[in-house]
Amino acid sequence: MDRMGVLVIEHWMDFAGVAVHRVDAGDRRAYAFVNPRPQATAQGAPGAYHPDGSGSGDLRDAGWPGAAWRERLVPDPHQPQRPLRQNEGRYAGYFVSATALQDPRFPRTSVNAYLDAGRVPYLALPQEWLAVEGAGALGDFVVVRDPVGGRHSFGVIGDRGRAMGELSERMAGDVSGQRAEARSGRGVPGGPLLYLVFPGSRREPAWPLQAAVIRARCERLLRAIGGMATLGQLAESLQDEW
Repeated sequence: MDRMGVLVIEHWMDFAGVAVHRVDAGDRRAYAFVNPRPQATAQGAPGAYHPDGSGSGDLRDAGWPGAAWRERLVPDPHQPQRPLRQNEGRYAGYFVSATALQDPRFPRTSVNAYLDAGRVPYLALPQEWLAVEGAGALGDFVVVRDPVGGRHSFGVIGDRGRAMGELSERMAGDVSGQRAEARSGRGVPGGPLLYLVFPGSRREPAWPLQAAVIRARCERLLRAIGGMATLGQLAESLQDEW
């Protein structure tokens, strides 16, 4: 356990091979982990998945054409055995891709109901992890930082993912400084990345949120544990896990 002023960092548990650490600064608690090989997701983006495989995401990630697609794609209400395809606009013909965090103002069949991975910085965490007490919930705020390059992204937990610390294409691009694509891996940070999650921090309603609101909320949460300098301290403390 490292003590840096009033900031306490201690090992909490291991999950799927990832060491997760509690970060305690008195009134505000968070947890942190390092992912040496981050992945990106296109979930929720209107251009994520096309039946011919030409979207920004990999059809295999959507579970199509296997049986797992119902967890990632919206069923067609008229043909429930098939995913719903968009019928107008730039992405006509593409599947409607869902995220777990949704905008309640829109019907489930609308692409506007979901977080667009290309526009919204969000983090996807495994459902099994989110079931752990203290792991947080959809809508909680997160900060992701490249400890080498110094770039960071403010966002929210927006989906249930395949791996610990899956980034939306927008969040990946914020950290890398390049436009990111999930399918090719282009623009996705090569790692390692530092993740800081603030469980219990979500607003009501959790979505929609403007980018400025996400940024302001994350900055406020960071100040409660020592500000941006804390990210550097965390990276140094967890350097053995890079």
